[in-house]
Amino acid sequence: MSGKPKVSIIIPVYNVAPYLSTCMESCMNQTLFDIEIIAVDDGSTDGSGDMLETYHKFDKRISIIHKENGGLSAARNTGLKAAGGEWILFLDSDDYLAENACERVWREAKEAPTDIIVFGTETFPEYPKAGRWYYTALKEYRHRVHGFSPKMFFFTPGTIPYACREAFSKKILQKTGVTFDESVRYGEDLIFQCEIFPFAEEVAYIEDTLYYYRWVRPGSLTEHINDDYAMKIRKHISMIRTITDYWNRKGLLRKYGGAYYMWALDFLTQDLRKIKDKNKRNEVAAEIKEMLLQDGLTKYRFTIDPAQWKKYIKKMLVLNGIG
Repeated sequence: MSGKPKVSIIIPVYNVAPYLSTCMESCMNQTLFDIEIIAVDDGSTDGSGDMLETYHKFDKRISIIHKENGGLSAARNTGLKAAGGEWILFLDSDDYLAENACERVWREAKEAPTDIIVFGTETFPEYPKAGRWYYTALKEYRHRVHGFSPKMFFFTPGTIPYACREAFSKKILQKTGVTFDESVRYGEDLIFQCEIFPFAEEVAYIEDTLYYYRWVRPGSLTEHINDDYAMKIRKHISMIRTITDYWNRKGLLRKYGGAYYMWALDFLTQDLRKIKDKNKRNEVAAEIKEMLLQDGLTKYRFTIDPAQWKKYIKKMLVLNGIG
C-alpha cells in the first residue's frame, strides 16, 4: 500500500489467542485494500503478541504496537495516536468484520459529507442464544441525521452502547479531541459516544451487517458484571457521573437536559427490579436518587413534555419519589 490509508482498523489485543486468527483474517481479507490494521498488544501473556508478529510478516498493512497492560481504553487510544486513515474502525480482538466492512464504510462516506457511520451488527455464538435486547439494539435501517438528535441518540435502538459498530471520521475525532476514558474499565464505549455524537454534523445509519459481536465469553468482565445487577447499576451510576460532568462543561445540558435526564433515569433503573433482595434493591435505589440530586439532574424534569413524562411514572414510584 502506498500513500494515506482510507481506513484504519484499531484492534486492542489482550490474551485472546483462541479467537485472534478469526479477527485478524477478517481484516486481512477486506475487499478494500487501502487500509491499515493497527493491533495494540496490551501486555498479553498467552502468546497473542507472537501471533500478531506472524501476521505482520504476511501482511505489511498490519502494524503491531506492544505496550504494558493498561486496559481497553488505553490500548484504543494508543491505536488512535498511530492511525493515519481518513476513517477509523474499532474492532475487539474476539470479534470479526464482514469482508466488505471497510469498502462499505468508504463508499458511504463518499456519498455525502459524514462524521459518523453506524452499521448493523450480528451476535455470535448462536448458542447460548443472546437476549432479545441484542437483536433490537444491533440491527440498523438506512437513514441520515443532520445535527445532534437526542431522540435518535438516546431513545432509538441502534446508536448506543457499542462503539465498535460505528466508523468515525478522522475529522470529527480531531475536531472534538475525544478519546476513551482510561480511568474506567466498564462503560468506556458509552462515555466515548456521549462525548462525540453531540458534535457530529452528519450521522449516517446503514442497514448493512458489517460487524460480528461475540456477545458472551467465559471469564469476561461484562459477563461477570451482568450477573450481578447491583454491581451493574453502580457501574452505571459512575458512568452517568462522568458523562454528566462532561455535558455540564460543554454546555450540552442547557440544550438537551430534559432528554438527558429521562435517558439517564431509564438507564439507571432498567435493571432495578431484577435485584431480588429487597433491602439491597432499596439501597441501590437510594444511591441513584442521591446521585441525581447531587449532580443537579432532577431540575431538568421540569423541561420535559408532560406527555413524555407519563411513561416514566412507574420508575419514579420504584425510586420513592425521585421524580
